[in-house]
Amino acid sequence: MFNDYEVYQIMKLRQEEVERKAQNAWKVADYQRDSLFQKLVKKFKPKQQLTIVKTNCDCVCCC
Repeated sequence: MFNDYEVYQIMKLRQEEVERKAQNAWKVADYQRDSLFQKLVKKFKPKQQLTIVKTNCDCVCCC
């Protein structure tokens, strides 16, 4: 059905495809990890802003 050279070419193309998919899988994993960290940072940012004390607010307590 196929000669040896055709089989070799098919195997080579499949190997290259597997390697490309593996490289892209690492990129996707890195992106997902980075986006997870960004979500956590967004989640905690508003809480930090609530704890900021305004100095010299011109109120009775004279902060």
